[in-house]
Amino acid sequence: MAVLNGKWKLASVDNFAPYLDAIGASGEDKQRGLQGLSADHNIVQEITIDGTSVTIKTTTPLGSTESKATIGQEADQKSMDGRDLKVTYTIDGNSLVESQTGAYTSTNTRSVSGSEMIMTMTSGGVTTTRKYNKQ
Repeated sequence: MAVLNGKWKLASVDNFAPYLDAIGASGEDKQRGLQGLSADHNIVQEITIDGTSVTIKTTTPLGSTESKATIGQEADQKSMDGRDLKVTYTIDGNSLVESQTGAYTSTNTRSVSGSEMIMTMTSGGVTTTRKYNKQ
């Protein structure tokens, strides 16, 4: 999974508002998310996968988060709007799959095609696609 290691800058977002509705983002948090988490801003994910250890640092205009976990083991995490989640990372072929449960349920899959990372986030049958360019 070394192909995911590095810094990735958000280039495009598709279907984000319906996804925010699906995860139950409040009206205020939804507006903040739509404004602050769009491709118009300098949003970067720095991913480090070392053996069974996963670290994902996300930097946005709304703040920064860091998720650390061991592949296959559940870990506590906060959503961008502060809600409690349980997160489990697994490897599925050439993809890193992040399963979130708690305040909402979402499956987030990261895979690489050329110099682009494609992240799909699915909750309640709604999928948003976020594409990142390698820095």
